[in-house]
Amino acid sequence: MVDGGFYRRRAYARLGDKSPKERADELESYCKRHLNEKIYGIQTSHRLYRIFYYDCLPVSKNIYNLLTKKQVDLSKTDTYKWATEFFDFLKEKRKFTLRYGQLAEVQAHYSLTEKAFKKLCNGAIKFEDLEEKDCILQIEQKGVDMRIGLDIASLAYKKQVDQIVLISGDSDFVSAAKLARREV
Repeated sequence: MVDGGFYRRRAYARLGDKSPKERADELESYCKRHLNEKIYGIQTSHRLYRIFYYDCLPVSKNIYNLLTKKQVDLSKTDTYKWATEFFDFLKEKRKFTLRYGQLAEVQAHYSLTEKAFKKLCNGAIKFEDLEEKDCILQIEQKGVDMRIGLDIASLAYKKQVDQIVLISGDSDFVSAAKLARREV
């Protein structure tokens, strides 16, 4: 099970920028490496039930940027194009299941980066000095964590798997993981 938002941020930070196909291939390879392990010195191979990938489809609406005083059509951004292609490549892969949450489009807004905000507060820059790169788009995910937790519980209760590998940086899944460990 892969928390997509977490994986994409970490992969970008650790492995750099890649094309959607390269990132999809990298994810598949990374997940499949977990199928082989040594247990008490004996090489063991596990069967793969499925790779669940959880994420949100990119937003395609227009959002007003207060700093630039312009409408931004998110469906025409590089981020939108990259994410759409990435999901298309994942859909083509065998044993991959994509589970989508929603983005809270209504609350989407631009805000200052932490770095720009600190500079503004300590007087290092003035409001007039702010640039477009000092603003970032804030959109919150809804439903992704819940789907992961429900799938963990469901797979464990139904005894469909005997091992779950979870790729996430969220401690909210500790309870679901404990439940799965007791049930499997």
